Parts: sequence; C-alpha cells; structure tokens
Amino acid sequence: MTPPPTGDTDTATVRLHRALYLEEAITEAAATFAGLASFAVRADGDHYVVDLSAIARDVDGDVVAEFCNFALANTARRRRSGHA
Repeated sequence: MTPPPTGDTDTATVRLHRALYLEEAITEAAATFAGLASFAVRADGDHYVVDLSAIARDVDGDVVAEFCNFALANTARRRRSGHA
C-alpha cells in the first residue's frame, strides 16, 4: 500500500496487490466508505489502483487506512466463505 500524502490534501492513491486483495472486496469497501470519500478503482498490472478524492477530514480516524483495512477484511471474509 502506498501511504497517503501528508498535509491537508483531500486526495490519495493506494496500490493494493492483486495477490492480497479481491476486486469485489475493494469495490464493496468503496461503497461502504462512499460517504467519506469518492473512489475510482482500476487494475494496473499486479495491482488495483484506488484513487480517493474528496476525503472527509472532519472524521475521527484515517479514512484511507481504514478503507484499506476494510478491503482486506472483506477479502479474507470472501475467501473463507468460498466467494473468491
């Protein structure tokens, strides 16, 4: 994962490796976090690239890091349940 930029910017880009993350899990996480940022997901070689914009800065916590954690948890849940 590429760390989010520092400062007051409201954009970030993360690269999630395809061996670790399922696209469906990423899009599910994006839908869950839609009230906190805008998401654009695309495949790029061995990664899914997620461009976040309009990131809410008035929430308690790090939206980008929590989104990545949620996407990884969704992937684990889907793989355990056989939906991978």
